Amino acid sequence: MVLATGVILLILAPHSDAFRNLNPLYILFILWTIIFWASPYRSARSQFRGSPSAKAHITLDVTDAGLHFRSQHTDSKVGWSAYVKWLEEKAIFALFPNPKVFIVIPKRAFTADQMSEFRELLREHVKPQY
Repeated sequence: MVLATGVILLILAPHSDAFRNLNPLYILFILWTIIFWASPYRSARSQFRGSPSAKAHITLDVTDAGLHFRSQHTDSKVGWSAYVKWLEEKAIFALFPNPKVFIVIPKRAFTADQMSEFRELLREHVKPQY
């Protein structure tokens, strides 16, 4: 809205003081945009830094029954039925316990054979539910 008003004023009266009076609003708009885009990154980063369990080494055992996560802070078994879908990207597998939340499993944690077996277990046990 502010941008459109400035463009209209620039076209109608390029030498007017009205356009120069909008400079503080443009600066505010730019700052707001930067803050809006940077906030999620900063929030996620501070949450990760403040969580000891996020930094702990995690061991994952994969079986026909599901996944078993272990670290010094947790010991959790999760059946395959808890996941509604999965995705594979270049460096990760993402398992979704619901459509908006996912668990990242890095591919570097697997050997080539383990990765193939894991992919097959995902195909067999995690059916997309939309």
